[in-house]
Amino acid sequence: MVDVLNQSEIDKLISALAAGEPSGPAATSEKRVKTYNFRRPNKFSRDQIRAVQMLHESFARYLTSALSSMTRSMVSVEVANVEQVPYEEFVRSVLSPTTLGVLEVIPLGGKALLEMNQALMFSLIDRMLGGKGETLHALREFTDLERVVVEKILVCVLEELDGSWETVRSGDRIHFELIGRESNPFFVQIVPKAEMVLLVNMRVQVGLVEGRLNLCLPFHTLEPVLDRFNPQEWFITKEKPLSDEERARLSEKLKAIRVELVGELCSTGLTVRDLFEIGVGDVLNLTVPTSEPGILYVGPLPKFEVAFGVSPKGSMAARILRVIQKPQGKEEEFSD
Repeated sequence: MVDVLNQSEIDKLISALAAGEPSGPAATSEKRVKTYNFRRPNKFSRDQIRAVQMLHESFARYLTSALSSMTRSMVSVEVANVEQVPYEEFVRSVLSPTTLGVLEVIPLGGKALLEMNQALMFSLIDRMLGGKGETLHALREFTDLERVVVEKILVCVLEELDGSWETVRSGDRIHFELIGRESNPFFVQIVPKAEMVLLVNMRVQVGLVEGRLNLCLPFHTLEPVLDRFNPQEWFITKEKPLSDEERARLSEKLKAIRVELVGELCSTGLTVRDLFEIGVGDVLNLTVPTSEPGILYVGPLPKFEVAFGVSPKGSMAARILRVIQKPQGKEEEFSD
């Protein structure tokens, strides 16, 4: 049924129109507007950033092991944060002098940057040359000898980076090749200043010295494989068996790990009273025949029976007599 207005309602409507008041119902809600920064457009999604973080958390674990083995000291590497920033902002955040490696990303065809600050590099150099891992208070450029050590460190870092990126399957294996090195970030221009890059910031601890390792990945370099940065797919394929190449690479890494060997001639027990009464010149009866072999430990595990003696050069030596087999039913205490 059609509603018919009476004369008073028509007069009110005409008065409202003459006064400029809205004739319809007032809007109860406003449209939600999403802000967009044209100078800093978001090129990477949250899932892609999360996938890159997961990828480099694995890289951090590999690099921790590699640097600890190389320096023979405790090294800790962990991802601090992953963010997308303009290339110019990254360049301005880097102090000079620094260690800046220019990388060719094969087969993607783009370039990337690896930056390690001088405090961290001098600590690693000092440790590798026999020092305690101390850094310099006044940072400077590297000498010719130090450059050789720096090259070795960068090669080690890139080997672990290559291994971590095997997760990103894009047909051919992704490889990072060092094609140049600079100390001033303003001398390196791999992309336009406004180009968005993915910045992976990692915290590296060498003894008491803490430094930073930055990996700068431009958008146009990663664009061909961005669809592969899918954490869910990685979780599904995580239990995939290792290939022969991966097994060989893992085997080579295991062979390079240094283990501690300890030779034990014999052992006995004493009371606390005996320890207090022991003095210089006292003789302890160890109740072990001189013909009894000693034990050679590999880490905490007894692995060999040995006979102790002296080498032709006058050093203490141990000759292996027998391999100690793993006892049955003690798998939790012994391992191969």
